[in-house]
Amino acid sequence: MDDLSCGLGKVLLSDLQCPVCIEYMVPPINMCRNGHNICSRCRQRVQCCPTCRAEFLETRNVSLEHIVRRQKYPCANKQMGCHDLLSIEHIAEHNAVCVYVKIKCPMYLDKTCSWNGLKNDLKEHAKAAHPQFFLKASKFHPTSYTTCLAIISCFGKLFTYYQTIKYGRLYGAVQLTGTSSEASKYKCKFTLRAANGIERISKTFLVRCYAEDFETIFNSGTCFCLDEKVVKYFLEESNQKLIITLSRVW
Repeated sequence: MDDLSCGLGKVLLSDLQCPVCIEYMVPPINMCRNGHNICSRCRQRVQCCPTCRAEFLETRNVSLEHIVRRQKYPCANKQMGCHDLLSIEHIAEHNAVCVYVKIKCPMYLDKTCSWNGLKNDLKEHAKAAHPQFFLKASKFHPTSYTTCLAIISCFGKLFTYYQTIKYGRLYGAVQLTGTSSEASKYKCKFTLRAANGIERISKTFLVRCYAEDFETIFNSGTCFCLDEKVVKYFLEESNQKLIITLSRVW
């Protein structure tokens, strides 16, 4: 890109920032009677234009909305070294899983690790700091029927398995350290066997992405979920016969 185009791009991007939250505006974009713009989220929080104090119109800035949809936006981690440019529909998800973004170690869920580093460094951190929770396999079984955490390396990707009991129910889900489109290429099969080797419960779900926290996943119902009474029926000498198998979606 030449210097002129680069300069015009920076000016346009600055014009697409909301004057209140400084985030890039997405449709619908509201404006005041003097033509100043504001994002729809901030519009709900302010009574008059933050730029000129004029009242807002019910009219949307359709022309600017068209520009927004065609514009490419820089990653929020540009200063860290990411040079990707994405559409407004994909920039938020990219920012959440960019290799330059800092993420928490999954063990924060167990309140045992405060590590916060680059996504690409998570695997080495897990191997060094949490070897007892790091697995290199596509099939595994939790050692406890209550709370369990595991960081799994397979298919060249990094997954997190988390299960917990809440409100009398066992919840379990697998999360990929990647985007939703990447996560949709993998599935996780939960198989719970009884001691007699005959009775079993088997359920399959898509792997969820890193941008979805486990609390949201559990509340959505897109995960393994059984009454604790049912789980206890399948226990054998306090050992759970739950097998989780990760595989690709063909």
